[in-house]
Amino acid sequence: MSKSSVSRRNILAASLTATAAAVPAVASSGPVPGPDALLMDVLARYWQAERTILAMEATPEPPLAAPEYPAWESKFDTLIADRTRAIDQLVDLRAVTAEGRRGKAQIVERCLPSSVRWGDGSLDTPEIRLALSLARDVAV
Repeated sequence: MSKSSVSRRNILAASLTATAAAVPAVASSGPVPGPDALLMDVLARYWQAERTILAMEATPEPPLAAPEYPAWESKFDTLIADRTRAIDQLVDLRAVTAEGRRGKAQIVERCLPSSVRWGDGSLDTPEIRLALSLARDVAV
């Protein structure tokens, strides 16, 4: 059995790097004036958490027994919670502008497929609620 010169971790890192490059950059760090100001702020928080998660996933995590592992795991768990909280907030925010609808759609496109693939079959997930919220925004 020959050993491949390309490890699975290198393939995963390259895949995550490519994914991170596709994540929309949100320039605003403060409120954007306009009818979707709050929505745009929540979108920025979602993408900031998503970019940081992807960066953490692209680097080796510390060994489970390492002293820095609890801090690493806590940071990762906090980012996952931040990302989920942003989705939950977006569900309740109506997108009034094309930019707001586009922002919601980008997140639906990003997170819904894995939610459906790896979910427990429930239709009451943050990602599905966001997709339905976007549908309501567009239907108006």
